[in-house]
Amino acid sequence: MKRQILTRDEKRAIPFILPGVIVTALLIVYPLIYIFSMSFTDQSAGGSFSGLYNYMRLFRNPQFTKTVSNTVKWTLSTVVFSFLAGCVYAMLIHRKGIKGKGFWRSTIFIAWIIPGVVKATAWKWLLTTDGGMANHILVSLGIAKEPIPWLTSPRFAMLSLIIVQVWACAPYVMLMMTAGLQQLPADLYESADLDGAGWFKKTWYITLPLLKDISFICILMLLVWAINEFSLIWIMTSGGQNTTTLSLLVYNQFKVLNLNAASASAVMQLLVTMFFAVLYVKFVVKEEDA
Repeated sequence: MKRQILTRDEKRAIPFILPGVIVTALLIVYPLIYIFSMSFTDQSAGGSFSGLYNYMRLFRNPQFTKTVSNTVKWTLSTVVFSFLAGCVYAMLIHRKGIKGKGFWRSTIFIAWIIPGVVKATAWKWLLTTDGGMANHILVSLGIAKEPIPWLTSPRFAMLSLIIVQVWACAPYVMLMMTAGLQQLPADLYESADLDGAGWFKKTWYITLPLLKDISFICILMLLVWAINEFSLIWIMTSGGQNTTTLSLLVYNQFKVLNLNAASASAVMQLLVTMFFAVLYVKFVVKEEDA
C-alpha cells in the first residue's frame, strides 16, 4: 500500500508550524539570498552582474589573508582550550568526595550566562595597561616588573582574547560533559577497578569513548561560536593589534558601505561555518548507519 505524502496528524500540524516557517524565511532565507546576490554584483556599475569579481578582489587583498590566518588561530585555540578546560571542570566536580557540587557548577557557570557585552567590557577594564586590576595584582606580587600591554600589543592582544573566550565557553562544555558523566554506567568502572585499571586507563578507554557524541556536539558549537564571535573582539580591541577576524572584516566593510565586498566576505564566513556543519551531519549519519 502506497503511503500518503502527509499523514492526518501532519496535515493538522501545518497551520501551527506555518507561522514559524514564514518568520524563518523572512529573517533568515531572504537575507541569505540577498547577500549572495550582492556578492555577485558591482555597486559602482549600477548593481550589474560582476561574476566572481568581488571574490577575486577579496582574495587579492593582503588583509584578507591575514584575517583568515587570525581566524584560524583564534578558532583552533579557543575551541581546543575551551573543550579541555570544560572537561577538566566536569571531571573534577564529578569526582567522589567533592562537596558542594551544585555550588561549584553554579559558580563556574556564571561566566557563561553573563551577557557577552558585559563580559567583554569587564575584561577590558581588568586588562587595561594602566590601572587595570590584572596588572596591579601581577606587579604587586612581583610576577611582572612593569604593566603588561594586554590589549595594546600584538604580542598579547590575541592571547588575551583567547583567555577570555576560553573562560566564557568552558562552562558550557562543563555542563554538557557533566550531564554525560552522570549517565555513564557504574558497572563498567567497577569492572575496571577489579581489573586494576587506574584513573588514566578508565578515562581513556571508558569515559572518553562513551562521551564521544557529546564531545563532538560541544566541539561543533565551539567552532561555530568562535568563527562568528564579534562583540568580544570588537569591544576589547576593535580588531586592532592583529586581532581582526572574518566577522570584524565583514563589519568594517559594511561600515564604509562597501556592500559587495562585505557580502563576499560574509559568504566566505558562511561557507567556513557550513563546512563544519556538514562534517557534523555526515558524522551523525555515519554513526546511525553503523
